[in-house]
Amino acid sequence: MENEGKPELEMETALEKNGDIIIEGIEIVRTFKMGDVQVRALRGVNVKIRRGEFVAIMGPSGSGKTTLLNQLGLLDTPNSGKVIIDNTDTSLMSDKEKGKFRLHNLGYVFQDYALLPELDASENVYISLMMQGKTKEECESAASEILKAVGLGDRLHQLPSKMSGGQQQRVSIARALAHSPRVLFADEPCANLDSQTSREVLDLFKKFNTEKDQTIVMVTHEEWHAAYADRVIRLKDGVVEERT
Repeated sequence: MENEGKPELEMETALEKNGDIIIEGIEIVRTFKMGDVQVRALRGVNVKIRRGEFVAIMGPSGSGKTTLLNQLGLLDTPNSGKVIIDNTDTSLMSDKEKGKFRLHNLGYVFQDYALLPELDASENVYISLMMQGKTKEECESAASEILKAVGLGDRLHQLPSKMSGGQQQRVSIARALAHSPRVLFADEPCANLDSQTSREVLDLFKKFNTEKDQTIVMVTHEEWHAAYADRVIRLKDGVVEERT
């Protein structure tokens, strides 16, 4: 039909007019094999995200939310299509180049915190900075600064086992933000937290988004979580159903 796809085109045009596009996913297809069955998790998804935007990705279970996040965050490779980050076509990169790009340019927060239990809060944060080649003094200083910014200045040397779930998630947020990533990706960051602690974590995200112009892409299934975002991308059956 003549008007088919027009609202999506108008949305993309508005995005380009309203700000600098930092992430663009073009015709992303991701298929998984489960036994003898091919499951199309993403079916030609197109998305654009502005620099400094806080975007929530939503949809029912099995809609492709985490799969899309993994493509945009270079944690997985699409069967076809491409992801462009800050004018860099990542489809032209080798796996080694993607790993280096992730280390220096992207940050990740997961629902299970992914902290090393034998390391204290400061060490969990600065270990990724050391991998970037910074000195121990630079890493310790940066870790201390970002932990203070997330409200854990008094727990620099506390082990994860001595922290609440909310405090552990704050450490993981500090770790993700310590190197000032171009984009912060968060996959259900409040899934293991109660409502009050979830609100505190989301307030932190909004603080860094507002005060530091941090670009954030977050997967969530909670409508009230999505209220913190500037825009919501809704998926259903592996395609973009709605952009609000």
